[in-house]
Amino acid sequence: MATAVPELESKQKYLRIEKTLEETDEQKELPLWRKLCFAVGGAPYQITSTVIGFFLNIFLLEVALLEPKYVSIILFSGKAWDAVTDPTIGILVQKTNTRWGKMRPWILFSTPMACACYFLLFYIPWGVKIDEKGNEVVDASDSAKLGFYFAMYCLFQGFLTCLHVPYTAMTMYVTTLQKERDSITFIRMAFEVTGVLIAVIVQGLFVGDTRCKGDEGGNKNSTSIETQKDAYMHSSFVVISLYLVCCLTVFFGTKERKGVVQDKKEHQMGFFSGIKMVFTYKPYLWASLTFLFLTIAIQTVQGNIALFCTHTLKEGAEFSKFILVLLVVSIVSMPVWHFISGRFGKKKAYAAGMILMLPILFAQLFMKPNSKILYYFMMALAGLSISVSFLLPWSVLPDVLDLYMIEKKTRHDALFYSFYVFFNKLASGLALAASQLALEFGGYISGECSQPESVSETLRLLVTPAPVVLVILALICLFMYPIDEDKRLWIKEQITTMTLEVDRAPQFLDTSKSYESIRPQSDTEM
Repeated sequence: MATAVPELESKQKYLRIEKTLEETDEQKELPLWRKLCFAVGGAPYQITSTVIGFFLNIFLLEVALLEPKYVSIILFSGKAWDAVTDPTIGILVQKTNTRWGKMRPWILFSTPMACACYFLLFYIPWGVKIDEKGNEVVDASDSAKLGFYFAMYCLFQGFLTCLHVPYTAMTMYVTTLQKERDSITFIRMAFEVTGVLIAVIVQGLFVGDTRCKGDEGGNKNSTSIETQKDAYMHSSFVVISLYLVCCLTVFFGTKERKGVVQDKKEHQMGFFSGIKMVFTYKPYLWASLTFLFLTIAIQTVQGNIALFCTHTLKEGAEFSKFILVLLVVSIVSMPVWHFISGRFGKKKAYAAGMILMLPILFAQLFMKPNSKILYYFMMALAGLSISVSFLLPWSVLPDVLDLYMIEKKTRHDALFYSFYVFFNKLASGLALAASQLALEFGGYISGECSQPESVSETLRLLVTPAPVVLVILALICLFMYPIDEDKRLWIKEQITTMTLEVDRAPQFLDTSKSYESIRPQSDTEM
């Protein structure tokens, strides 16, 4: 026996850990309160993104009185800035190591700056005057307004990235159990949908009564710009208060597990090598493309639905109520989709939700003005399909990352998550920017409640044909996505009974560690 250990140390051996991870981690399952503290962190991103998606273009067009072409520049350029910040923050997060963990410090220290920039994004720092025609105008040039809101939008998106990239990547750090990851993802999606609901309620309460209704007799809004400005300012106070409370809850109520993800190569990953790694891994590529096309479709509708209700359906007064119906149905139906994904598989549930979306989008092409009751019914049906877009895109990603770990014997979770978030933000920017350009060509007049008929037809085309084509493209990409239910179960089996390559004797192996904290040593490390 004396010579057995040196012989084992002289070459690498394979050792199957008989005690599965499901058994060793049973005592490490997350308590409900920690799951809730983690899940509440999904709300700030959704609250602010929903307000921006639904109301930023309205604020810039109707209150700040910017022309659509300038709004397009702000929205598109801000998202182009995200093309740099998302992967960059992902790399910086991966290189971070503090006594508070890798992710949580980013969430804490970015929050005050994000709140300040969000408030200024919906604020008018200039006065309001009456021009020679007797109309209210903002006392600033177009270039000054463009520069101010462009800067605030870019800064806020950058600080929001400092929250969202580390927060989403924390899914892989708070637990190693797949069922626990699915559980916290489901709870997080519920909080995110609730965040969207809160955003619409808050904005509707403060801003809804100050907007054009679509059926005014005159061209001008009867509510003064000063009153509209105060309404947006008060709603911003509520939003940033919620943002602050949620982020502090995540920081103090969650814990990153030590040693869950360790790989020295992660800390040496450069920007361009990271891009190459991410986009050459096909399961991740198809999952991301599915997410991209679906998000562009949804964001195109989201960015124009308020103007569509106002100038095409002539139901601007009902806009906030339409969205409330959609979101309430989305929240209620999430457990149903969670059950369907567990019963029939995530891929089939994902596809079913997108297929349901197609006839709802197509029907908007034929909606007549003042069809309030019919549109409420359509919003309820839309809520069933929108629920899938909240839940499934983020639920499939941990499967992709676990498959990558099995194949490559390493993890780069923050980098993968950062590019996944980037797809979401890029889609939003592209959709909103293209919409503003379309409105410019359609003859939209900033600050006017009565718009030309060409604007009504432009809005009808924006919310129907383009989103339908994009959802079909998303379905094609999902068909190419290789992880079906059988593959997912295989991944789970491989994770729970992992065969690890080690270069030490069995008696020296600490089987209490998670599978992700033990990796084969390279020749240079031995």
